[in-house]
Amino acid sequence: MSQSMFPKLAEDYAKFKRYVKWLYTLYELNTQIAICEPWEKVFLNVLLGSFVSLILYASFAFVPGYCVTVFQLLWPQTSVQNLTSVCSASTEGFCANESGSVIT
Repeated sequence: MSQSMFPKLAEDYAKFKRYVKWLYTLYELNTQIAICEPWEKVFLNVLLGSFVSLILYASFAFVPGYCVTVFQLLWPQTSVQNLTSVCSASTEGFCANESGSVIT
C-alpha cells in the first residue's frame, strides 16, 4: 500500500514543479523581464523583492498601530480597558461611568 503512494507523490511533486515554472514564466512575460539579459533579470528581481519586503514590513510594523489609533478616535468609549470591564448599561445603552468624547 505504501509503495503505491510514492509514485503518486513523485507525480504530484513533478506537477507542482511544472506549475511553479509556469507561474514564473507568466511573471517574466507580464513584467517584460523575459527580454532582459541574465544580470538584468537578477537586478530587477532583487529590486522587486526589496520593494515587496519593505511594503510587507511596513504593513506589519506600522499599519496595526494606525488602525488602533483610528479605531480609538472613531469609537473612544471602546478602549481595551472598557472591553474587559463589566458595565451596567443605562436606558440609553451607555455605561454610567463613561464620560463624553475624548477627542481634543
